[in-house]
Amino acid sequence: MRNRGMARVTAFCLAAGMTFGGNGIVSMAAGMDVSLVGVGSTARIAETETDTTEGTTEGTTEGTTEGTTEGITEDTTEGTTTDGSGTEEMTEEETTSDTTADGSGADATDADGSSDEEASTEAPAETEAPLDTSMVDTVGIAKCEEYINIRAAADAENGEVLGKLYNDSAVYIEGVDANGWYKIKSGNVEGYVASQYIVTGAQADALASEVGYQVASVGAEVLNVRASADENSDIVTTVTNTQEVEVVEDLGNWLKVAVDADCYGYVSADYVQAETHYKVAETVEEEQARLDAQWLAYLDEQAQAEAEYQAYIDQQEADAAYQAQIQADAAYQAQLEADAAAQQTADAQAQAEAEYQAYLDAQAQADAAQQQADEQAAIDAANQAEAEYQAYLEAQAAADAQAQAEADAAAQAQAEADAAEQAQAEADAAADNDYTEDTSSGDGNTEDTSSDDSSTGDSSSSYGQQIANFACQFVGNPYVWGGTSLTGGADCSGFTQSVMANFGIYIPRTAAEQSGSGSAVDLGSIQPGDLLFYQGDGGIGHVTMYIGNGQVVHASNESTGITISSYSYRSPVSARRYW
Repeated sequence: MRNRGMARVTAFCLAAGMTFGGNGIVSMAAGMDVSLVGVGSTARIAETETDTTEGTTEGTTEGTTEGTTEGITEDTTEGTTTDGSGTEEMTEEETTSDTTADGSGADATDADGSSDEEASTEAPAETEAPLDTSMVDTVGIAKCEEYINIRAAADAENGEVLGKLYNDSAVYIEGVDANGWYKIKSGNVEGYVASQYIVTGAQADALASEVGYQVASVGAEVLNVRASADENSDIVTTVTNTQEVEVVEDLGNWLKVAVDADCYGYVSADYVQAETHYKVAETVEEEQARLDAQWLAYLDEQAQAEAEYQAYIDQQEADAAYQAQIQADAAYQAQLEADAAAQQTADAQAQAEAEYQAYLDAQAQADAAQQQADEQAAIDAANQAEAEYQAYLEAQAAADAQAQAEADAAAQAQAEADAAEQAQAEADAAADNDYTEDTSSGDGNTEDTSSDDSSTGDSSSSYGQQIANFACQFVGNPYVWGGTSLTGGADCSGFTQSVMANFGIYIPRTAAEQSGSGSAVDLGSIQPGDLLFYQGDGGIGHVTMYIGNGQVVHASNESTGITISSYSYRSPVSARRYW
């Protein structure tokens, strides 16, 4: 016989086929085909009609002359006082009447009101209706506003509360008492609940398809997920025997399943094993543990938000200080250039003076030559002097131009230095204001000793591993479409965005946008902390984070939540690095 993985479950299974777990889920073993018995309202035995005294008398006097109480009385009187012909046909009631003190049966019955006819009439009314136990050893569904208490005894006032049974949870009915309380077992709780809150029978059968959901375990080492219920259709992706997939629809030989929130397909029913899961009750201790965990998760989320805000403030201050340092460095460089320009001016002036002195010397020589009446020498000396004077004028003009340029540069440098000094003063004032605002807000705490140690590392590879290790902390938390909370629920891109934000890395919101930013990475060179992208309908539809050893962590779907999968559970099409 071919192996059929999908259970043909009408509603629930009996004790042999159902497992209650402490995690709030009841699993239906595959292959069970059990109908529920016992209807939600307890079957009742029809009440016995109590006839009037007259009716009972009439029923017990068949064979008398008239067949009524009046006829019996008349016949009895006639049989006793006249000829006795009716003696053999007298009823039991008539015989009783003859033995009274005055001989009048009718008068004796009316006098004490406690005849045999009345006794026989009241007897059926005192009989208790048989207790309906048809729902015992079956499974029912809780139907209430929010939850009902499970008590140690069938007593709403004095029975100790052992746990809570929430709406739409499954119970196994072990017994029923005369007061209409069911003894039940659900999850790790065994006790009593009022029967009016438990739906059984056909009603529970119909409700099971609404409150339960099916999950299929893969039986094959690698199983193809196809685009349609046909072994010749395209392969959408593959799943392995370490995975569970949510069953969307049972088509008999094929099952429509959800691999991820954005990935649906069809698998052969021959290679999977299906179970139906239901909610179950939780003990008082389990409820307290759940509430404590939720509170701790809330506190962690608040602490993370505060750390992120403090990191933002620190980054703002660091950015302001960095900008101020850049401006201070620019001012210092401008001052160095101004000093150099001043030195060049001094050198140019000295050169001009030297050239002027040379001119004077040449002029003296020309004068001396003139005095010696050496006309040619005088002319030559004059020409030389003129040339040197011209050179002096040109040098002086160059020196003046250089001096002007250097003066302009010095003025510019001074202006930039003044601007840098003003910017530094404003940055310092802004930092003081931020510190004052931070210490005067909140619940009175003036220090924030939290730090983001995960944002540092010895190398880029170890930094990516820190990001991957941080992301793995949230495995088991729920998948919520459109969500970005690492504890309360996130979708695939909201999960990666929130993980990166913890390290001060801000990336786009959707998977498609994330696949177009950051730095491209070859699929053969991926490292922990890199994002892997998968094809969906019309483009990129899913994103995961590589954590090493051929595995990825991602917000998969509502059934599995945030989970760890094999790197090749689907075929990635690209990778990006943001760290």
